[in-house]
Amino acid sequence: MRTLSLAFQSIGVIYGDIGTSPLYVYASTFTDGIGHQDNLIAVLFLIIYSIVLIPFFKYAFLVLRANDNGEGGTFALYSLLCRHVKLSLLPNQQPEDRELSNYQLDTPSSQLNRAYKIRGKMENSLKAKLAIFVVTILATLMVIGDGVLTPSISVLSAVGGIDSFGQDAVVGISVVILVILFCVQRFGTNKLGYSFAPIICLWFTLLSGIGSYNLLTWLGRITSV
Repeated sequence: MRTLSLAFQSIGVIYGDIGTSPLYVYASTFTDGIGHQDNLIAVLFLIIYSIVLIPFFKYAFLVLRANDNGEGGTFALYSLLCRHVKLSLLPNQQPEDRELSNYQLDTPSSQLNRAYKIRGKMENSLKAKLAIFVVTILATLMVIGDGVLTPSISVLSAVGGIDSFGQDAVVGISVVILVILFCVQRFGTNKLGYSFAPIICLWFTLLSGIGSYNLLTWLGRITSV
C-alpha cells in the first residue's frame, strides 16, 4: 500500500515535470513557424526516439544497475566510483583500507583482470580523476538548471496560450503563479505530491485523448514517413 501511495505522489512531483513538456517543445522548436509539415513530423520522431532511447537504455540498463546502496543521482554514482576505484581527489579512507577495492572475494576471470587494468589506469591518472569530477559537477548543474528553467518555461507557455492576454499580462500572471508555487514548497513533498497528483492525472488523461485523436487522424501520414 505504501508503494502505491509513493507512486501516486511521484505523479505529482516527478512526472509533472516531464508531462508539461508538450506545452513548450514545439513552440520553442519552431519559433518562426513550422514552415512545412514534414518538419513537424521530423521533430515528432526526434521526440519519440529521445523518449525511447534515454529512459529505456540509459535508465533501464545503466542507471538502475548502478546505485549506491539503493541511492541514485550523480553524486551517489560518483561516491560509488570513489569507493571502488579510488577516484576521490581528497583522501577519505583508513590506511588499512588503501589496498582494498571491496569487501568480498571476486572469482578470477578475464573480465575481472580487464577491470583491474582499467581501475589501475584511472587511479594513477590525475586527468581522469579531474575529468570525472568535472563531469559530475556539470551533470549536477544541469539538473539544477532544469529545475530552475522548466517551471518558468512551463508556466509562461501555459499562460501564453491564452490569446486574449498581452505579453505584459502573461509575464505578470506567470510571476504570481511562480511565487505562489514557491511559497507552498514549505508544506513538504508529501502534501504537494497528493495535491498535484490529481491535476497531473487529469492533464495526462487530456493529453492521451488529444494524442490518440491526432494519431488516428494522421496515422497514415506518420507511418508513410
